[in-house]
Amino acid sequence: RGAAAPLSFRLGDPLCPPLAQALGAARVMGCCLGKGGDELPPAFDPVIGLSEKLKGPSVLVERGSISGSGSVMGDSPVLQDKAFFETTIHSAGRFAIGVATRDAPLDDVLSQDKAATAWTLTNSLQGSSLCAGDTIGVALDQGDYPVQVYFYKGGQVIHQVSGIRGEVLPVFSVADGAVLEANFGGKDYTQGMPAGFQGIIKAQGMM
Repeated sequence: RGAAAPLSFRLGDPLCPPLAQALGAARVMGCCLGKGGDELPPAFDPVIGLSEKLKGPSVLVERGSISGSGSVMGDSPVLQDKAFFETTIHSAGRFAIGVATRDAPLDDVLSQDKAATAWTLTNSLQGSSLCAGDTIGVALDQGDYPVQVYFYKGGQVIHQVSGIRGEVLPVFSVADGAVLEANFGGKDYTQGMPAGFQGIIKAQGMM
């Protein structure tokens, strides 16, 4: 397993005690945090969205909000080395967030035990409490081998999956009342993003 990518935050943002401790430890370890006044990389224009074609028949998508039952993918594959996006949980239920190849089944919640070509964080992750109001950052690192995806909550890595293979897209799954909202950079990221990462650059053929 590779080391988790360090996060870059703007000074002045409120930090909870565990996060403040983590960032303090990072400074001791020599992690380079952003200086005051640093700004996040701009969102790319056009910002990617959710696909009208790559979604389950019972999934409802409205202005980035995802409800119903099944899965939906982003409308562009991730082709760059380091890409980032966020998901806010508006209503709890069964859900999954991550990346998958375009041939993954979309009629249910995508978890690794059900789909070999999906690499996701699910609501049933042991040792992590995920609930309504939480925002999850997803950082895909294709710049090294093995390819890894990191999941952040409150500025800390809560899950990590390695061995991603093939061309992947962002994927979101909902069921049993779960409602998610995808953010690809059309608005400010809630928790910043890891150093060196950027919002997803839309593939030329998708523009």
